[in-house]
Amino acid sequence: MLVSIQTAAFVAVVTAPLLTTLVAPWLGQRAPMLTARLGATVAGSGFIVAAGLAASAARGDVATAGAGVFAVAADRLAVAVLLLIFGVSAVAQAFAVRYLAGDPRMGWFTGGASLLTAGSVVLVTASTLVGIAVGWTAAGVALCLLLGTYWQLPSARDGVRRTAAAFLIGDAALWGAVGLIGAQSGTVALAEAPTAQIEGPLAAVVAMLIVTAALSRCAQIPFHRWLPATLAAPTPVSALLHAGVVNAGGILLIRLSPLPSPALAAGLVVVAGAATMAYGAAIMLVKPDIKGALVYSTMAQMGFMLLSCGLGLWAATVIHLFAHGFYKATLFLSSGSAIARHRRHAGLPAAPPLTGHRRLFGVATAAALPLAALYAAMALIPDWTQGHAAEKALLFFAWVTGAAATWGWLQRRPTISGALGAAVLLLPAAAGYLAIVGAISAFLAPALPTATVPAPAVWAVVAAAVVVLAALAAVRWSPGASTLHRALYTHALGAGTIHPATTGAHR
Repeated sequence: MLVSIQTAAFVAVVTAPLLTTLVAPWLGQRAPMLTARLGATVAGSGFIVAAGLAASAARGDVATAGAGVFAVAADRLAVAVLLLIFGVSAVAQAFAVRYLAGDPRMGWFTGGASLLTAGSVVLVTASTLVGIAVGWTAAGVALCLLLGTYWQLPSARDGVRRTAAAFLIGDAALWGAVGLIGAQSGTVALAEAPTAQIEGPLAAVVAMLIVTAALSRCAQIPFHRWLPATLAAPTPVSALLHAGVVNAGGILLIRLSPLPSPALAAGLVVVAGAATMAYGAAIMLVKPDIKGALVYSTMAQMGFMLLSCGLGLWAATVIHLFAHGFYKATLFLSSGSAIARHRRHAGLPAAPPLTGHRRLFGVATAAALPLAALYAAMALIPDWTQGHAAEKALLFFAWVTGAAATWGWLQRRPTISGALGAAVLLLPAAAGYLAIVGAISAFLAPALPTATVPAPAVWAVVAAAVVVLAALAAVRWSPGASTLHRALYTHALGAGTIHPATTGAHR
């Protein structure tokens, strides 16, 4: 009885968004507000059901449904990503109930958002390569429809054209890889494909096609120009895009990671991810508009996510998907009040300038306290001292984040009591962070592929990425690098400017 209820709930999760997609265009013309609330309710209910499926998966019960190319399964990885998909969709659609109130395109948005949710659900639950490709393409089509919500705007049409062109290349690459694997192995079942005899040049071609698909959906170099062209979309669409759609590349690489030629695929992903991370971070620092800066922030974050994919840090990739998804959805949905927040912040008293020994004390304390907190937290959690050798490299970024936050705190409280207050906050924060990462990693471990990149290689790549980001920070803040700063600022500002495709000026 329990199994039948679990299966029924899983089938409902998969089919409900698709049914909403079919109903929304018709119902939206007659009762737009009801349609918007229906979409938000379906997504919210999906989140609750996904949480129940996650509890069942933790006990070892995997819900399955369908057969053949339509087979789907809710393993631990699938239910974890389902929480992200339905969570972001519910938040964005609930926001749209008021944001699009009275807008004649409300039904269009609800239908597109539901189709995007349905495609994403199929992508993460499909048990066959064909099912994964169908979900992948459906999500891409849904996004293009959403970006065309206000088709009368030239900037919206330009964004749709650029996005469709990039997605067409990526989708063709993915379907080509699926076709090659099926023709060579005689099966499209995801569980059987890794055992197929795909070697030599064919394995390299398949790996390059899969990586091409992932790079195009994540707006990575050389497919990075479509994402900045999508700013004409309504804010809820931007939230769905930046918090959900761009994450699909990482999900694809995780699900297809056991396929042939992992070394070539990892190399391509690491190079593209690292290059885009530096590129996006540089342009983000010079963009004067809120949404423009958020776009390039997403691009850089996706570069970091793909970098962790290439290094085989699969659990870190999933955790990053969650953190970036909900955080970026919050930023886009609150972007309309950014000016008011800036004015309130500008009205606060300026922090007293730090000079001499106070500045030295602040810098040293900001660097030392987060490092000590992370070290103490690792000593308190045995799993982190006995394992997670490769993941420890990523703690460097946690230390940098903690150092930046501590430095901001000490700028207004440059005293011993301020440092003690920061220490009191940092230790539980570090312990909580490591505990959450460890718990999620343990939950996902049975559903994730085995990491093949040795820990020294991970440390080397992370160190190189840190050096590049540190160089960008040094150029920005060093008063002696003003000439270089101006040159890089000019080039970054120019590179971040998107010219309308209708003028023929492509960058």
